[in-house]
Amino acid sequence: MKYLVHIGAAVTLAASSTAIADTNTALLTQTGVGNTASVDQTDAASIGNTVHQTQTGFFNNAHAMQVGETGSVIYQTQEGSLNDAYALQSYGANNFSDIQQQGFANTANTMQIGSFNSSAVISQQGTGNNARIDQVAGTDNTAIIQQNGLVHDAYIGQFFSADSAAYVYQEGIGNDAAILQGGIGHTATVDQSGAGNDATIAQVGLYNDAVVTQNGFGNDANITQYGWYSSASITQDGSLNNASVLQQGLGGHNAMISQSGSLNNATVIQSGLSETAIITQVGVGNQAVILQ
Repeated sequence: MKYLVHIGAAVTLAASSTAIADTNTALLTQTGVGNTASVDQTDAASIGNTVHQTQTGFFNNAHAMQVGETGSVIYQTQEGSLNDAYALQSYGANNFSDIQQQGFANTANTMQIGSFNSSAVISQQGTGNNARIDQVAGTDNTAIIQQNGLVHDAYIGQFFSADSAAYVYQEGIGNDAAILQGGIGHTATVDQSGAGNDATIAQVGLYNDAVVTQNGFGNDANITQYGWYSSASITQDGSLNNASVLQQGLGGHNAMISQSGSLNNATVIQSGLSETAIITQVGVGNQAVILQ
């Protein structure tokens, strides 16, 4: 069962009425050898922010910066060796960043720029995982990446987005996931188990929903949504399957692709208004295309 490593709701701090940097708080705890941590809250427009950094182990690195930010919180927790964490909150308010790393040589970055009331959470357990979240010029967005295993790569980018949510869960070895969102009210989820799977979701417009679930080896999935109120899902169980959904036009589309086996290929392209397409493939080397 999937779980989220997420420290509750964002801590809310009262902003000061003064015109200089004040009421910022930094709490830093280090146990081990050769750890490095830094906090920068020197900007005169930074008010009422908090940073918590905890390092246990060897040669971990953590950096947190708050520039022109108000009432925001950064958590960075590292256990293990050679992990690297970076968080920037700039010219926004009431944002929450949480990076938790356990293991060896993991890398995590969160960038919240011109963002308001948004949350960015990264949890890494294992070795050599890489994760990044960018939230730029938006409000009330949520982004969560959870990685367990080896050398996964995950990216979530929310640009000019509002009330949107993106989730990436990775287990196994060498899975790759990316989610891009622009607009209002989107939801996107990528859930990967196995090795060498690749998934991409891109959403532009209003209130689109997309889900990719991959279990196996070397599967590839892509969902692209333009317009309003469309829904798409891809489920892959097996090896070297390929699936793609493109939804455009006015919107209201529904597309579902399910693949079980190996070397299957499926494509759905929907334009116009309120089309429905369902593809189910079981076996080896099947080919399917739906154009609407």
